[in-house]
Amino acid sequence: MSDNQAWLALFFDAPLLSFGGECKLDDRLTSGFPTRGAVTGLVAAALGIARSDRRQLALLAELTMLSIAFLKAPGVLIRDFQTAGGGYPKTSGGSIPVSADGKARKIAIGHRDYLADGKFAAVLGGAPPLLEKIGMALNNPVWGGWIGRKHCIPATPVFQGVFAGKTGALDRLKTLVPDSELRIWKECSLDNPEAISYSDLPVDFSTREFRRRAVTEN
Repeated sequence: MSDNQAWLALFFDAPLLSFGGECKLDDRLTSGFPTRGAVTGLVAAALGIARSDRRQLALLAELTMLSIAFLKAPGVLIRDFQTAGGGYPKTSGGSIPVSADGKARKIAIGHRDYLADGKFAAVLGGAPPLLEKIGMALNNPVWGGWIGRKHCIPATPVFQGVFAGKTGALDRLKTLVPDSELRIWKECSLDNPEAISYSDLPVDFSTREFRRRAVTEN
């Protein structure tokens, strides 16, 4: 394995997955491939990195990332209708939700998108010691992890090994969904005219601060 670069293979297999696409008002969409926000959140939880630890999140942001979808298992888009609001005070007759401090609060109505029964993957490139540390953490996490949202729990081990070359990582992932072609998105410059650009590179989860990132399909 090179002293300077290694490649970590991650596999995302769950009944429901969500990759935090763009938000439209109270609707939360999902991308059709793993985003940096979803992958970083899973890795940070495994390592025990606090949501507001900007320094540690910045180190994870330095890793190279490939996003992968399996053509044989793209997932089925499901839209879930959701409401959120406070409890009901006894004096309201059960008609006015309130916040924790007792003030009247509107009910928030929106939708959450998921990909059901899909299989996806990511490959992270970086220094071997950090990738080995991430792999060990995913096998023995500090905090439980999920794929995009808290109820999207992995059904298959996420960590699939650290490899000396990118090809080795991709070959390992191909064995997990036999006879399936891969769609691969790689990071690129924001100036690339063919790029898909959106804010999904976490700076601080506690304040929901993200930087813009661009990818193009390989």
